[in-house]
Amino acid sequence: MDTAAPVDRLPARAAWEETGTAIVPGVLEPDRFKALVEEAHGRIDLVTPHVHEHTAAHRDGSFASPVHCGFIPPGPVLETLAYDKTLLMTLREATGIPRLIPRGGAVVLYKEGDFQGLHVDSVKSTVTVAVALTEDLPPMGWAPDLLGAFPDRLGEVVAEHGMFPEGEGFTTLAHPYGDGSVRAFAGYHVPHWRRPVTSTGLLVTMSFMDL
Repeated sequence: MDTAAPVDRLPARAAWEETGTAIVPGVLEPDRFKALVEEAHGRIDLVTPHVHEHTAAHRDGSFASPVHCGFIPPGPVLETLAYDKTLLMTLREATGIPRLIPRGGAVVLYKEGDFQGLHVDSVKSTVTVAVALTEDLPPMGWAPDLLGAFPDRLGEVVAEHGMFPEGEGFTTLAHPYGDGSVRAFAGYHVPHWRRPVTSTGLLVTMSFMDL
């Protein structure tokens, strides 16, 4: 029996479980990135507003505070990327998660003043992959000290620090733009947020699930 692959994955899995994020280089050719940008701009009229004003834990395992943004359904370019075998295999290697499978993708549209309060993604999204389609898209907030925190604790954080916390234990994660890399992060496991933006921004997100 070949045990080399599981052994080789152990360091990546340990790093992933400790940090919950990784930059994965060399998976987006320039032409594909350009096609993603053009497709997203061409589908902006299909955007569906995503707005809620409350803070709550949801039955899918997620936690959310208020959010104002929009979602653009994936076009053929994004759908092809989300189910790309090379991207999937590279993500498996980078995270050490051998049974990772794709769930799909979307484009998040942020208009001036839009934001996402502190939240965690559905537990079905073991790995979220993000790529900025707008060069000046601000980094998202990131709370590594709250890795794996229960919803009650996250509610306390929002009550104590607000939807966009700052200070010790809170930091930011930038998303790659046009350099061929993608940001992988455990959005179901580490709370994150995005402060109100000052101009229109576009972000590709893709979800992957551990069977």
